[in-house]
Amino acid sequence: MGQLVDGVWQDTWYDTKSTGGRFKRSVSAFRNWLTADGAAGPSGEGGFAAEKDRYHLYVSLACRGRIAR
Repeated sequence: MGQLVDGVWQDTWYDTKSTGGRFKRSVSAFRNWLTADGAAGPSGEGGFAAEKDRYHLYVSLACRGRIAR
């Protein structure tokens, strides 16, 4: 099984050679804040201004399985 990385299909799931076999999660591109005025959120990261009928929250109740931490 492969995955799409930066628009390029990779045949391997992730690069085990550079990580010594460990899974290293990449930084999420979806971690910004929605604030009333678009100011940065509590983390200091930039935000987006809340606008009526613009954003939708989707929730999945599917089983997440085991998550190693």
